[in-house]
Amino acid sequence: MDYCTIVPFLDTIGGMPRISLNSSRAKLLIEKTIQLFLAAGSTAALAKMLNSELREKGEEMSLHPNRLHSLLSEDPSRGLNERTFDLIEQAADSLSKDPRTKVKALEAATRLRSDALDLLKFGGVNLEEVAGRLAIPQAVLNELLPNAVPVSPPQEETKAVNKPKSPDWSFQDIAVARCLDAIGARPAPRVGLILPTGAGKTRTALRIALFVLKSSPNGGRVLWITHRRNLRAQAHRELQKLLTSPGAQVPDGAVALLAERLDFVMLSEVSSHLEPAATAPALVIIDEAHHAAAASYASVLESEKSFPVLLLTATPNRTDGLPIGIDEIAYTITYRELAERGAILRPKFLDFPVTDFDWSRDAVQDLADYVVERSAQEFTKVLVLAPRVDRVEEFYEALRVRLANESDHPLDLDDLGYIHGARNSLGIDNEDFLARFATKPRAIVISAQLLLEGFDDPSVNTVIITYPTSSVIRLMQAAGRCVRYSPSKTSAYVVQARNDQIAYHFDHRWLYQEIDDFLRPELIDIDYGANRELNAEILAMLTKHNVNSATCQAILNNVHNLRVGDTCRLLLFGLPYYGALENFSKDATWGAFLEEPSNSETFRSIFNTFCSIGADVSDPSDFLLRDGVKHGLVKNLQADSDWMRYVALLTACYLAKREIHGPGFTEGWGRRPLQPHGHTTWLKYITFTYRPTVPPELVDFFADCHNAAQVQAEYVEHRALYRGAVKIPLILGGSEAFLLSEQQFHSLAEFLSQLREEILRVPPADQYAVFAAALVRLTVPTLPNRLLCRVESLLGDASRCFDFKSLLATSIGDVA
Repeated sequence: MDYCTIVPFLDTIGGMPRISLNSSRAKLLIEKTIQLFLAAGSTAALAKMLNSELREKGEEMSLHPNRLHSLLSEDPSRGLNERTFDLIEQAADSLSKDPRTKVKALEAATRLRSDALDLLKFGGVNLEEVAGRLAIPQAVLNELLPNAVPVSPPQEETKAVNKPKSPDWSFQDIAVARCLDAIGARPAPRVGLILPTGAGKTRTALRIALFVLKSSPNGGRVLWITHRRNLRAQAHRELQKLLTSPGAQVPDGAVALLAERLDFVMLSEVSSHLEPAATAPALVIIDEAHHAAAASYASVLESEKSFPVLLLTATPNRTDGLPIGIDEIAYTITYRELAERGAILRPKFLDFPVTDFDWSRDAVQDLADYVVERSAQEFTKVLVLAPRVDRVEEFYEALRVRLANESDHPLDLDDLGYIHGARNSLGIDNEDFLARFATKPRAIVISAQLLLEGFDDPSVNTVIITYPTSSVIRLMQAAGRCVRYSPSKTSAYVVQARNDQIAYHFDHRWLYQEIDDFLRPELIDIDYGANRELNAEILAMLTKHNVNSATCQAILNNVHNLRVGDTCRLLLFGLPYYGALENFSKDATWGAFLEEPSNSETFRSIFNTFCSIGADVSDPSDFLLRDGVKHGLVKNLQADSDWMRYVALLTACYLAKREIHGPGFTEGWGRRPLQPHGHTTWLKYITFTYRPTVPPELVDFFADCHNAAQVQAEYVEHRALYRGAVKIPLILGGSEAFLLSEQQFHSLAEFLSQLREEILRVPPADQYAVFAAALVRLTVPTLPNRLLCRVESLLGDASRCFDFKSLLATSIGDVA
């Protein structure tokens, strides 16, 4: 017998009963609503369509998208109040009779079914992720792919899947090592450490500070600079945890080092620490360094003193595109890699539930309904971000009223709070407020943007952003509040108007002062330790992408002329593909452009300018005539000319724009596997970074040498030719290194030994004469004059000589 199941709890509007989505009446309405959704294209558009129909029938009440989300959720635990159900049913019955609706629904179903199948085949995603990427409710996807609905796994298996794995934090060790290498590679470097929220940026930087202090002579100090007091307090807390953490990899005497020689300084106070009379710090750390382009940081970054700077941030790019002072990014990692390591959770991105949210009374009430409803289910600890202080308190009051009418909700009014710069709902210190709410297993906190930096509550699993923003940086900061690892947390949610760039930046690193990410190129990073490895990696990449032989040879010839550590990036740009989609990765052909020092500025200027005008130019010839000529680019229609290479490259950019930002491909360019909300299929940007496999003892030896990269590369490439190394001091500080063959090493050692004995036998006044005479008869072959001119520096300082045989025992032990 068919009947409507009445769910035994009441809606707050007049105690109205709710109708279960399992009832036969609901299932019939869901079928009609699915067809209307397909015709409309989105939940928001469907709500407008239904409301328009209701207005024509004289109905004043409106339907809101979150009610339609519930109807199409395929969640049997949900229900709709009877009045809402009647309104949807009334409008849907009329609209379903329109033949134009059926035609639109059929066309959309055909397209979406094809896209969904492509994603399942080539995207490496499950059904839930397919629904998210296509921005369609689960009920619509199940209608499109009725045979693809998975069988629920056994209960034991489900528990195993949902249980978060223990995080792998070993990437922090790599980050520490690379930052220390970069800090020691040259005088006064500006080193970037880019770690997403939840990766332990503060802890990693503190470990770096400890090692710098340990190796710093004369009691050098470390300055930790921050522009907000809550960030300074957070760094203090993290320091205490680091020093008391079992197994923390910190040097001996860490407590004393930090207590005496680490200063946490507000930006407004930093000038007194860098006065002319003050000793230059051993290291300056700038927290939240994406602010460092501001004039207030000039006293640090433009100081006459010479000191290394470590710049910490999760998002190195500014909305105005200005650089923040980083010379070299020593280490970065993506959210995707962190999620794979179990260090964070990958969030689910949910559409904002209220269309055209304008802070009207009805809109606020609808959002409050949504938050209260979901916080009884999967939203366990919720952070709601509002644009202004008055909105913070306004939404807090709306939630209080809504929650007070709930009789069986897991949250009490004490679990609801707000905080902004002036006060909080408990009337206590803001730090105490945050600490108190951090202890609650379930809660809702409404805040202004102050919590985007320095807020650290791993139990937050949901962030709701109530304001529109085009800043992906701000969105990423907000999203980062809910992804932190917590042993009991199994999921994370970000609710905001759809912004596909967030998903892209979760999978890819930030591009800093490189090409623009407007077209979302796929980013690939490859390390190499010797020139032969670089050649092999580039050849393998070109071969894999079916780049024509003439282009391959030209690129390899250019690579052969690069110096070690030179800029070396490869932009692969797609060519038309007409084959089977399942063979795309194997059969598609690509063009290639090598970015290297002689063309890097021109290439990035042309690429980024094209992106800045929207990349919406199908024939880039006029653009190149206007902007390419500035860089000496001359129109040349020969197939292998730079002009034609840029034409092909920018045409691929135009097609990437259509793929990523709409309106889609044109048939003349074939088909490519769908990658919704991810990277484009037309562009791949591959960065080759020199990271030589040099023993750490040798890295330390070369640390103060201006030519460290070159001699390390030569050592890696031809280590069998060399027996040792020496370094001589430069006039204004630092050193220059030289590799020595077996014969050179022994001859120099013998010469220095004899010279030392001769000098010891004469009075001090005669020592220079003895030294000059010895240089005249020196017969060590092929030693550079630069070394001979300062060879006396090797007499009294054994730390300037390195015998590679000292590495032998370590090498054998490593092999064993």
